Amino acid sequence: MDELLFLNGLLLSRLVYVFNDGRLSSRTLIIFGLVQVALCLLVFTVGWPSFVLAVLLLFVLLVPERSLSQDWLNESRFMGLLVILIATAVLRDKLYPAPWLETVLTGLTGIFWNEGANIGDLLSPGFWFFLGFLLVGNEANLLIRSIFHRFNLAPRVKADNVNESSPDQLDEQEYNAGRVIGILERWLMYSVLLVSQNFNVIALIIAAKGFARFRQMEERTFAEYVLIGTLSSMLLTILAVQIIGGLSGSWSS
Repeated sequence: MDELLFLNGLLLSRLVYVFNDGRLSSRTLIIFGLVQVALCLLVFTVGWPSFVLAVLLLFVLLVPERSLSQDWLNESRFMGLLVILIATAVLRDKLYPAPWLETVLTGLTGIFWNEGANIGDLLSPGFWFFLGFLLVGNEANLLIRSIFHRFNLAPRVKADNVNESSPDQLDEQEYNAGRVIGILERWLMYSVLLVSQNFNVIALIIAAKGFARFRQMEERTFAEYVLIGTLSSMLLTILAVQIIGGLSGSWSS
């Protein structure tokens, strides 16, 4: 229960990456680091396991932003999350909830449920759902942006309509619109697939995107951008649904 609360809080804090494809400013980085470390030390009892986790949080935050090449920024950010997820799973049996958290959960149980109820069993499904919801939103976005960057698929416009030899510039308006559309479509797919396993929602999303961008699809480069983005979104969402569905049973056992 406490691990799920920590991971949900961590992923919420990482929403700062949604519209930050470049390096974070020093001020944002300091605030971001303090929030994550505070989250770790507040949720878990202070001890060497929580200290190790806090140090790892700072390490995976600072290394991509200040030490590695910006060319690998999104990939390193995602790899940092994997490091924290693995560390949390390894230290799971040694991480104990902070006293204040146990008091709050016990109080909530007494107010809203019977005294004999298990608060973890009652709230865990919601925490698992929200965890996957955040994963397919921002974290999947990091991977898809990496694919666009590696294969030079980001939408571009001419820097100078007069001079055809001018280098193309990133179409930031289209790029940001695609970012938002991608997050929304993954949230829709994730919610429907996790609850009902109704794969018809995928056909609905493809039809809606094809209708909305019918004329733009005549341009091969743009069509590849949309198609690869859509297929990547679907693949990552289906993968997240399977992982969350499997872990939600095994983690609580």
